[in-house]
Amino acid sequence: MRLKTYSAATTAEAMELVRRELGEDAIIVSTHPDADGQGARVTAALEEPDTEDTALTGLAGDDQTGSPDADVGWTLAFHGLPGPLAQRLERAAALMTDEDTVLTLASTLDAVFSFAPLAGPASGRPVLLVGPPGTGKTIITAKLAARSALADEQPALITTDTRRAGGIEQLDAFAQILGIELMTAASPVELAKATRSVAGRPTFIDTAGTNPYSDADLEALGALVRAADGEPVLVMAAGVDALEAAETAVRFAAVGVRRMIATRLDAARRLGSLLAAADAAQLSFAEVSVDPHVGHGLSPINPVSLARLLLPGTSTSRTPPHVSEAAQ
Repeated sequence: MRLKTYSAATTAEAMELVRRELGEDAIIVSTHPDADGQGARVTAALEEPDTEDTALTGLAGDDQTGSPDADVGWTLAFHGLPGPLAQRLERAAALMTDEDTVLTLASTLDAVFSFAPLAGPASGRPVLLVGPPGTGKTIITAKLAARSALADEQPALITTDTRRAGGIEQLDAFAQILGIELMTAASPVELAKATRSVAGRPTFIDTAGTNPYSDADLEALGALVRAADGEPVLVMAAGVDALEAAETAVRFAAVGVRRMIATRLDAARRLGSLLAAADAAQLSFAEVSVDPHVGHGLSPINPVSLARLLLPGTSTSRTPPHVSEAAQ
């Protein structure tokens, strides 16, 4: 989706600007006076069909040819999965009867992993975006709020990231575009009060980066989860060490994490860390964020789309880069 704010002397003139640029299919997200009170601002969005699928397809490589199970093994080696997990997946792939490599890998992934998207009707529980520092939790919070706003669900936004420089300002800037009030909660008590005040609305909570190896950090995060009576969803960046990602996910699972949103897919070639994290902590793949632009939203993930992400483009060499170099 495209999200843009238009300013004019009157609301009618701003609406005309929306129609000229975005067309009749534009969705009006919010209308409000300019900060100086002398004009009007209209925030509009345009749903672009298949934008998210196209974004995923753009990251995925062309279909592989040759023996499906052999290609699956090549793919797993390329993505750097831990040995035991790679072996399990290869054994599962050998049992599949599909002749197409994508379908073979998709069936294999479906047999080993679970998929539970956040998209759809609100569950009634607040969603807390949790994870290590720098994984993109604030952007994911904004993307979820934007999707909810476009569905006319009147989302609520809360941040507990009150100490990081610029943390509140970053999310508040986006909240203003959507016409949503950003609430802050510096403690579990304040968070409980804030969530009660917006009961019945889809609520998205941005949390501060948590050190997974700090018991104190995890205890503080657990207190926030309990105070909000919400679901913590792990935000995991692609392209990190697979074993590190697996251990990190296990640590976050201890505070109730059961689903994972993957980020930075545009900046990573090897996605083994995501599979390792999901497997080690028994997490379901929820959705993925292809890039840091809020307007591009989130993409749902399923076994087929994940298989397409994992399969690299056709290469003249059938040996994964660096794997052959390490063996020499």
